[in-house]
Amino acid sequence: MTIQPINSAAMMNGAAGTSYDAARTNAEEKSFQSTLEELQRKAAAANASTAKTVSETQGFVRTMTDADVEAKKLREACEGFEAMFLSMMYKQMRATVPEGGLFGKKSNAMNIFEDMRDTELMNEVSKSGGIGIADMMYKQLAPTALKK
Repeated sequence: MTIQPINSAAMMNGAAGTSYDAARTNAEEKSFQSTLEELQRKAAAANASTAKTVSETQGFVRTMTDADVEAKKLREACEGFEAMFLSMMYKQMRATVPEGGLFGKKSNAMNIFEDMRDTELMNEVSKSGGIGIADMMYKQLAPTALKK
């Protein structure tokens, strides 16, 4: 018995020249069909569970009231103040570090980049809790600012 190489032209035309080619094509087709059926079952199950979740939660959807909007704006303002404060503090801390190092004096572009990076870093720090200034400000301002 000799093993014949797979005839790519015959495979592309759909005609299997040997029993090996026919068996391989048949196995690949069955594998593809079973994979396709499994994916279709998973998609149907996911769609069913999503539809159930949406229908269950539709009764609990509520719109934001004016008080909620004002509270959110106040929270964002407090976080913005904390971010600005932390950014200024970080900039002053960076100014205490002597220049020099591996690349020598920093260019204007590098200074701008560091300033932008520090600002964004402090924005993220304040959004994730920061050092607590935003929370304290919100607690102090909320009773008077949200009272209507």
